[in-house]
Amino acid sequence: MRSRTVHLPTGPARETLLEAAAEIGRAPDFVLAFLPPDEDGMSAHSVIAAMAAAWPESLRVGCEAVTQFAGSAMTGQGSVQLFWFDHPGPPHHHHVEVEILSGCHEAPPAREAVDALAHRLAAADGALLLADGLRFPVERFLSDLREGGENAKPKVAGGLASQREPVVRAGARVFVGDRIFPSACLAMTLHGFAMRIEVVRGWSPASPIYTVTQAEGRVAWEIDGEPATDWYRHFFTIDGELAPMPETTYRFPLILEGPESERRGLYRSLRFFDQPPGAVTFWGEIRTGDQVRLGMGNDLSLVRTASELAGTAATAETTEAAILYSCVGREAVLGEKADQEVAAIHRALGGIALSGFFTFGEIGPTPGGDLAFYNHTAVLVLLTEKPA
Repeated sequence: MRSRTVHLPTGPARETLLEAAAEIGRAPDFVLAFLPPDEDGMSAHSVIAAMAAAWPESLRVGCEAVTQFAGSAMTGQGSVQLFWFDHPGPPHHHHVEVEILSGCHEAPPAREAVDALAHRLAAADGALLLADGLRFPVERFLSDLREGGENAKPKVAGGLASQREPVVRAGARVFVGDRIFPSACLAMTLHGFAMRIEVVRGWSPASPIYTVTQAEGRVAWEIDGEPATDWYRHFFTIDGELAPMPETTYRFPLILEGPESERRGLYRSLRFFDQPPGAVTFWGEIRTGDQVRLGMGNDLSLVRTASELAGTAATAETTEAAILYSCVGREAVLGEKADQEVAAIHRALGGIALSGFFTFGEIGPTPGGDLAFYNHTAVLVLLTEKPA
């Protein structure tokens, strides 16, 4: 497999895309694009149209994202990763298939469709998921997917499309071909590939373990029997003043320690504080009975962990392409060093083609191989085409 990442220009994209494919001499088999949402005068529509004109027969998928990765660089103009398979089509059938699942929080995808997808994932070499980061019920979907797989643990990784907050325009959507889909998830099954997934963390325990005593959905009402806001005030009140919330907590994500094994090692980012009064709202689900503690990290720990893990992964097998889904919470902590995380990973992988984006949540395996929804992590996907 050959792969190349294109850092899109500020102007028309078609010529840049054609030039990137000219050396190979044929249209790419698979195109994965992460594009700016419809804001600030930039639009994914023009790039989607340019790709359709350049490669009408190629499988073209992707999502909107505020910040994208192109090789070792971080950009806001969009990145496109091109894949040419060594053994496409019959008789080897090395290919990618895409399925669109629509749904919203009030009307999640039909259970029959999710069960059918679970069986297809189990039969594939791996899968990539891209979901609308605002409207698609990803955690409900992942729960149904786990139950429908009959204890199978397929290799699945992905991320939620992102939008700048506060949300005032359309964004965080996915697309296939020349169509943009709100409230949808794309499931891309890989056939004929070796896929490896690494979950990049970088956070250390920073408090004792406590128990969530009342929670519903993404809202925690009580931790250790007191209002969740009071629990947070114990840690984030300085000289009688509460630190800015939730911004201060970005360096201190909540770590789930159990008791359920499939949730151990997950992280949760604080989204709203004291909304509703006395409660805290996270970017991911929190449950009554969860055992939790605060984590601690900074820009240096995140970059160091990313480079060390990517370097270990690079020596384990020959990797031909990589995709990185990193949380917007990490971007907030990294600050001016936000570009150093992707640069460190790209360098550790030997400069192979890499794309990705800062997400509204990451999808990847737990240490036990269960499918989970993360905040505050980076999920790194390493791809190699198998011999014919």
